[in-house]
Amino acid sequence: MVAKIFLGNAFVRLLDIILHPKTNFGRGVDSSLLYIYNMIRFLFVALLLLSVNSFATFVAVLETAADGNAKDSVSFLDRQYLTNVLREQAVKELPAEQNFTIMTRENINAMLPPGKAIEDCEGSCLAETGRNIAADYVCQARVGRFGKSLTLSAELYETAGSKLVTSFNGRGNDVEELLKLIEEKSPAFFHKVKVVTGVASETSLSAQLEESVSPSSSDSGSSNVALGESIPANVNDVSSKKGFHWVPISISAAAVVAGTVLAVIGNNKAKDAYDKGGNSVSQLDKNKSDAQSGQTMRSVGIGIAIAGAVGVGISFAF
Repeated sequence: MVAKIFLGNAFVRLLDIILHPKTNFGRGVDSSLLYIYNMIRFLFVALLLLSVNSFATFVAVLETAADGNAKDSVSFLDRQYLTNVLREQAVKELPAEQNFTIMTRENINAMLPPGKAIEDCEGSCLAETGRNIAADYVCQARVGRFGKSLTLSAELYETAGSKLVTSFNGRGNDVEELLKLIEEKSPAFFHKVKVVTGVASETSLSAQLEESVSPSSSDSGSSNVALGESIPANVNDVSSKKGFHWVPISISAAAVVAGTVLAVIGNNKAKDAYDKGGNSVSQLDKNKSDAQSGQTMRSVGIGIAIAGAVGVGISFAF
């Protein structure tokens, strides 16, 4: 995702260098070309932002709640620390490198509707809260009592369909044992998000691909794949798709650059023809023809640049 943002920003800067009136080889562009350029730039940035958001998966870890007299046994600060540890485990299991974003406490509080009390929210209400804060997945732990023991239950919901994805329960004699419970069970708890989103399968296929093509450690040089064992049929497809994904981006980027350069050349040609004027009818006709030719070149360049910008945006999104 970071690479896509960097590449997209580079293309926008390139458009600025080529078409901006102050940097266009010391010459300005007319208002129509500048208007079309601004449309291209806006469209490209909008597609880039949409593609970035489509790749990011937002996960919210809400504050740990307490039921009944468990509030007296587990203080607010202790519950807050349990939330911090649960959020920390989410960051470890769902890293940003795999396009996951773990929302901070400040983000969540700022986006909550006024008067919303998370402590009174359970089940599908958690999913609704997740939608209110624009999270794809939302989880919360709750502390309670069972006999003389403290209990801890955690649930993870997919906000779009209000579906319970996974949960875990446990108990302990004190808050320290509840902390150990979180540290023990939360990795598998958050790993379920990878399974649902397909990240886990992609990682597994990549690992199988690397293993299948790595040289054997034996002296005979035999393959790592045992006799009769087959590699999943879609492993090679995944590899080829990842490599092929950048081909349309490169082609579209080249179209953007070529189109904008062609538009600038055509614009300058038309402007030169209009500025020349002429002392005879034949000269005027020639300059008029050159101006029309420049305008046609400019229009074609603008069309190519727009098509290229749309292609880059679509390539980012898919």
